[in-house]
Amino acid sequence: MLLLRANTDDLELVTSATADIEVHLSAMQIDGSTPPVVQPAPNLGPLASITTATTTQIVDTSGITSGHNVNIKHLNICNNHASTSCDVTVQVNDGTNTTVLCKVTLLAGEELIFTQAGLWVHYDINGGMYPALGNIATQAEMEAGTSLTVVVPPGRVQYHPGVAKFWGKFGTTGNTVAGYNVDSPTDQGTGDIIVNVTTDFSSTSWCSLVSVEMTATTYGVANAREVHVRSGGQAAGTLRCDCIDNTATTNVIKDPTSWFIAGFGDQ
Repeated sequence: MLLLRANTDDLELVTSATADIEVHLSAMQIDGSTPPVVQPAPNLGPLASITTATTTQIVDTSGITSGHNVNIKHLNICNNHASTSCDVTVQVNDGTNTTVLCKVTLLAGEELIFTQAGLWVHYDINGGMYPALGNIATQAEMEAGTSLTVVVPPGRVQYHPGVAKFWGKFGTTGNTVAGYNVDSPTDQGTGDIIVNVTTDFSSTSWCSLVSVEMTATTYGVANAREVHVRSGGQAAGTLRCDCIDNTATTNVIKDPTSWFIAGFGDQ
């Protein structure tokens, strides 16, 4: 349960986006007698939908008799918007200090419920309960790659030192066939490509992995392809590579069928 002091504690809901947040409360008013007398709390029916980024007073205790408490039995917060997600923060404000009780991101159709047992439960759009998780890993913890006590969200996987910071399959006309964290490559001519990394590395000291696709299945000199990082061709946000065949004495620069390039390091 959640107790609010009359004429002191107000319950507020902070919304971060223009969504459709619907709130319903169930509460009782308790006096200070022994045993306490329980009666309905006034003015706690369904609230109007919250459709802006704002702070809304969802329980106003100014109308409650002094010396009484308001016992919040159940609180239901639903994001009824069709597509917009919204951060919702439930907090208590006594006029001087504000205490955050719970903060979650509600995707479209999701609900946050405070139960009579005093538990906060987050439900997805299908009515499934979100599992309890540990602390979310920070970027610094991901880059260190040593903690065994934090949880990794999808948006921070790329910071781990063992994960590719970019990768791509590229054609020979300045096109990206598939890739991650790369812009369109720069075609420098036959057998010469510059890969443009979207989010740069923190320095030029990163590891590149490069390979190319042969132009035929037979191992003739003209079909074979070898790829190299061009001398001085590595920068924090670009990588220049050359492709050659196996012509004797002096290799001939040639286009491959496809380029395959990835990079590891600190961003």
